[in-house]
Amino acid sequence: MLTTIRTCARPALGARVAACLLAGLLALPAQAAPSTASGTSTGRDVVGTWIARIDQRAAELEAMPRVQQTRVGYGSVLKKGDGGMVDVVAPGPVRPSDVPEGTAPAAGTAPTVVVTPPAEPIPQADPSATPGYALSGTATPGTVVEVLPPPPALTIQVRARAADRVGRLSTRLIELGFLNQEQWTETFDDNLEVAVRAFQLSEGLMQDGKVGEVTRQALDRTPKEAAKLMRGATASMRAFQASVPDTVILVNLPSQTVSYIERGKLNFTMRAVVGRPSRQTPLLQDRVTSVTINPTWTVPPTVLVEDKLPVLRKKGNTGIKDAVVYLDGVEVVPESINWWQVTPERIRIVQKPGDDNALGRFRFNLTNGDGIFLHGTNDPRLFERDLRAASSGCVRLADARMVAETLLRPAKLDSAAIERQLDSGKTKTVSLPNAVPVRFVYWTSTVETDGTVRVHPGIYDDVPTSSSAPSASQAPAAAGTVSAPRRVEPKPVRPTPAAAPQPAPAPAQSSSTATPARAADTRNGAEAVRTAM
Repeated sequence: MLTTIRTCARPALGARVAACLLAGLLALPAQAAPSTASGTSTGRDVVGTWIARIDQRAAELEAMPRVQQTRVGYGSVLKKGDGGMVDVVAPGPVRPSDVPEGTAPAAGTAPTVVVTPPAEPIPQADPSATPGYALSGTATPGTVVEVLPPPPALTIQVRARAADRVGRLSTRLIELGFLNQEQWTETFDDNLEVAVRAFQLSEGLMQDGKVGEVTRQALDRTPKEAAKLMRGATASMRAFQASVPDTVILVNLPSQTVSYIERGKLNFTMRAVVGRPSRQTPLLQDRVTSVTINPTWTVPPTVLVEDKLPVLRKKGNTGIKDAVVYLDGVEVVPESINWWQVTPERIRIVQKPGDDNALGRFRFNLTNGDGIFLHGTNDPRLFERDLRAASSGCVRLADARMVAETLLRPAKLDSAAIERQLDSGKTKTVSLPNAVPVRFVYWTSTVETDGTVRVHPGIYDDVPTSSSAPSASQAPAAAGTVSAPRRVEPKPVRPTPAAAPQPAPAPAQSSSTATPARAADTRNGAEAVRTAM
């Protein structure tokens, strides 16, 4: 009987096994599909994720009920010790003196007074009856007597000029939950400094405990204002999304950061220094074609005319360490030239490679005609600031070595090879097998790797806008928009009695400098477009 049951069960069991195998085979493509999709992530996907997260946060802020908000207001930097009460010295009584009006007594001499004959005899004055003064001996007409010094000046306490703003800062931090109600103060004390640091940490700012302009803007920003900046950023991102490459370097000016998307995945984001408002970094579409290790730095026309030539004329040197000065293509000793008789287009200043070089140890060469490129720096202190719009137009990288190693990997140049080249001190330019696209964008909101949405106030007032995307607070421009380079006229040369010699043709850029797109650097300063470092 048992054998019969087993014999009858085998067909049913086989059918069930076959059904399971068939179901597994049918489900296999469905399970493999997400893996395939994740393997083909694109730059559009990365930007799309940012757009969705920023829009979500903007909607949350727009839905928040409107509440009263205290504004700290414009003013100088607030720091520990500001506000409260300060000591003020009240002016003391005026002492009589025989010194003519407007003439100070000689140093070290005691003030004196001459006793003149009175109209009528008066009784001798009691010295104790004259507050602050005493006469020695008997005062007779014509006697010169010494006047004792007045009592110490009166010191009183008054409210400091910053006390009002410190009080508003305390109130604002209480509203945000970083300070307890009983800790309100008009004196910037330890508790207030700790609260400011906590707020800066929550906003992704440098935690210096001081209320500078960036921290002040973050404190005063309302949810509605933040949402408006976010909506403007997503509008620019959408205009950019359709054309974003899968591998691209993004230079975002408001956040002053550089991000690298490689094959549809975010590789890194680092701090950067961008152009100051008077020498803005333009919004460009470009590409990195090569990397120069141990670069030289040729001072661009704008920096030469506005910064270095005045120093040459005043001090007889450039103020640049390890710099070589060329006049009409010939190396000269700066101290031996009367620079008041030399026009800018005849001068070329080149700084040698090294740790003191303004470009640092790496330059990432682009193809634009503005002389804009990415590079390192010899002064990393600026990266410690929240507001880093301080260059002359180029973009300084917080970790240029990491960027170089990342971009040079396809060129078969590893970290050890880069180190050897750095140690040699020689300039070398390495071409990239495939140029890496670079996009300069103006996004007033970004997303961090943990999903936190940050808001960045605009750093320029006259950012070019695009008709394809609205702006937020008249600041964000459509990503990838190319701005026309703004011309900078050179400062007038001080007239001299003798006519200056005719400018000689400037020499071609030496190959050792490896500076791309610099053919126009030696033209007349009035015709040179803005270039910067």
